[in-house]
Amino acid sequence: MPTEEKPFADIAARLRWHRELLGLSQAEYAERINTKRSAYSLWEAGSHRLSLNGALTIRRTFGLSLDFMYEGIDDALPMTLRNAWLDRPREISSK
Repeated sequence: MPTEEKPFADIAARLRWHRELLGLSQAEYAERINTKRSAYSLWEAGSHRLSLNGALTIRRTFGLSLDFMYEGIDDALPMTLRNAWLDRPREISSK
């Protein structure tokens, strides 16, 4: 049986990184962005794409840029977040 695809795993990893950086649970993060925890959980799992409305709320609430959330472009992040992103431990690639 093939493993389940996670088509939005890159977006999910950035969301999870940010939430963990803030020390929030999924429920707490979802509450701060006025989203159901179940919807946020699907975004963070990588099985559902982050909605534009969700991304805009995250941008307004936490200052994450849309370029960062969707494309991983860290240039538009505030310097403290950009430094934290660049200093994060990297996952070992299976390639």
